[in-house]
Amino acid sequence: MLYFTETGWTLPDMKQVSSDFDRDYDQGEYEQKIGGLVSKIQSRLRDQCESEGEGWDRALMKLSRGDHYLLVLVDAEQPAKKGAKHNLKVLVVALALFALVALDQWFRHWMRDH
Repeated sequence: MLYFTETGWTLPDMKQVSSDFDRDYDQGEYEQKIGGLVSKIQSRLRDQCESEGEGWDRALMKLSRGDHYLLVLVDAEQPAKKGAKHNLKVLVVALALFALVALDQWFRHWMRDH
């Protein structure tokens, strides 16, 4: 299943493998187990060496150019972990953009009045 993709190169019999997998295995359980392993690998890479973590990130960026089931597995264990952090980042960016627009408007009015 690690080779499964809808759009890119994959193994010649991948459709049959996918069909057999769907029939014989619990996909949610599989994704959670692999996601847990991936989470441990990422944590270990980041703790051991920054360049290894950067290599992992580059590999994920390359994979993200396509439609790969492996990316689902990488993210399977992380949505709950990333959720609050991601939402906070989005909120900070939105507030910063709002502040810039408000400052721009204030500055335009100030320039017009002076």
